[in-house]
Amino acid sequence: MSLWSRQSIAVKLPVTLVLLLLAAFTAMAVASYFELRQAMVAIAAERLEQAARQMAGVLSTSSRQHIALMQTLMRNAAVRDYLRAPDPSRAEAASAAMLTYLGNAAEISTVELWDPAGRRLLAAGASFAEATGPALDMLKAELQSIDTPVIGRLRPEAETVVFPVGGRVADAGAPLGYIVERRRLGNAAQTQQTMALLAGLIGGQASILIGNADNSTWTNLAQPVAAPPIDISAASGLLEYKRPGMPPTLARAAPVLPTPWQVVVEFPRDTVRAPADRLVRRSAVIALVLLAIVAIAGWVLSRKLTTPLRRVTEAAEAVAESRPAVHIDFDRQDELGRLAESFNTMAEKVELARAELEHRVENRTAELSAANRELEAFSYSVSHDLRAPVRAIAGFVQILEEDHAGKFDADARRSLERVKVNARRMGHLIDDLLTFSQIGRTPMVRQRLDMSALAQSVVDEAVRSAGNRAIDVTVAPLPPAFGEPSLINQVFVNLVANAVKFTGRRERASITIGSQPGGNSVTTYFVRDNGAGFDMRHADKLFGVFQRLHKPEDFEGTGVGLAIIDRVVTRHGGRVWAEGTVDQGATFYFTLPATP
Repeated sequence: MSLWSRQSIAVKLPVTLVLLLLAAFTAMAVASYFELRQAMVAIAAERLEQAARQMAGVLSTSSRQHIALMQTLMRNAAVRDYLRAPDPSRAEAASAAMLTYLGNAAEISTVELWDPAGRRLLAAGASFAEATGPALDMLKAELQSIDTPVIGRLRPEAETVVFPVGGRVADAGAPLGYIVERRRLGNAAQTQQTMALLAGLIGGQASILIGNADNSTWTNLAQPVAAPPIDISAASGLLEYKRPGMPPTLARAAPVLPTPWQVVVEFPRDTVRAPADRLVRRSAVIALVLLAIVAIAGWVLSRKLTTPLRRVTEAAEAVAESRPAVHIDFDRQDELGRLAESFNTMAEKVELARAELEHRVENRTAELSAANRELEAFSYSVSHDLRAPVRAIAGFVQILEEDHAGKFDADARRSLERVKVNARRMGHLIDDLLTFSQIGRTPMVRQRLDMSALAQSVVDEAVRSAGNRAIDVTVAPLPPAFGEPSLINQVFVNLVANAVKFTGRRERASITIGSQPGGNSVTTYFVRDNGAGFDMRHADKLFGVFQRLHKPEDFEGTGVGLAIIDRVVTRHGGRVWAEGTVDQGATFYFTLPATP
């Protein structure tokens, strides 16, 4: 029986209600959490997309304006004259045009004029180191457009990120040189303005990254930063990634045209999911409060239900244990009230039935005692009154044989012999009847029996009594059983005696005693012989009193021995049966408990 099944309804009811509500609250909270989280992520994705597009649009507009101004500078006559003939006399006019182009960005940008080989001829604005080597080659490769300026890729330079704007200047197809602006991306004012715009679009925890489409250089408008841990150019839709040492991030990317840049707007994923987490926490608090209320209400309700049920149960236990019936008083008209009323009626009827039964038991006990006394008187008569005439008959026959044997002819002597034999059979029959009647009154002291030793002792006695007969007896190892030793010994005595008797016509008798598992904690024992056997059609008569399947002149006996075996085995809770074939032997089986 499980622990739950042993609990009172006063415990089961509130616990069941709490568990059901807990399951319902849990299911609702989980469903609401995932639904809200999905909705918040969808909203965040939409806002991130809008912010990324708007920031990309702002940068695109600024880039187009930048390209237009550079186009004007590339067409400036002073600049072109200087590139045709880079004399110091023309440098002042070219520098003035270049500074006019830079305007307020002169502190973060430089404009340079190069010859066709890439050597710097003239510079205006902030001080930048001259590009040489691979850096120069990369710049020249990006600025191959003739008389049409382009914006190049972002590059790290002196703890900042710069980008080039410019192109080649030609005159009637002949290259004059390059005009190149290198500008730092972002300044304090621009960064503050950009972050204010971004906060207005999506929130103050958002951040913006700008980098090359090939993922080579990235900046947050203040300094170079590591690139996103995914390929932005190949990704689409809502992005989710995690930087080392940073919380998970949601992001959207958008291209900045006409530049080779990408703008990425990031937002912490935990901030997006925070409303869902708060909902779960608040729901948990509310659920705990409701569960406590339900538990208290369930306990109160269960007490109202279980108190009367407990009284009914106690009264029922009193009736079951034959204690005086307890009358249950109820002032309610619901199902419990009707149950109590029905129980009171039933208890009264049970009490009357018990009294009547006790009266009948007393009468039956008296009748049984009288019957036992009569049976004892009958047993006394059988053992004394019947034995006396039989002994007298045997005694008179012996006197006649001793005193007058010479006067009797052959017929008379045969008649006397028949009288003597029948008197002896009558004595044996009286002994068997007494044994059969006393089996039911023999006290049962069950104990562990060594069946092998018990069977072997009976076999040894039977072989000695058989004299010179050739008898092969095999006693296999027998498992122990539990029973009354004297009665089980009588079973082996009767079965072995039968086997010896019914193998009397065999030149060499064979008797086997063995066992086999019987199941359900019982053991099956058997005694097998190669004697006369019997017809299985009459097997049901074997264990009846005075039932014989062979003629008295063939095999002596009273027909009570197998009935004694059946009665002994039945008293031990077992059963007995037999199998046989005419003139091929028989096997008698009986079962005994293997455990106490």
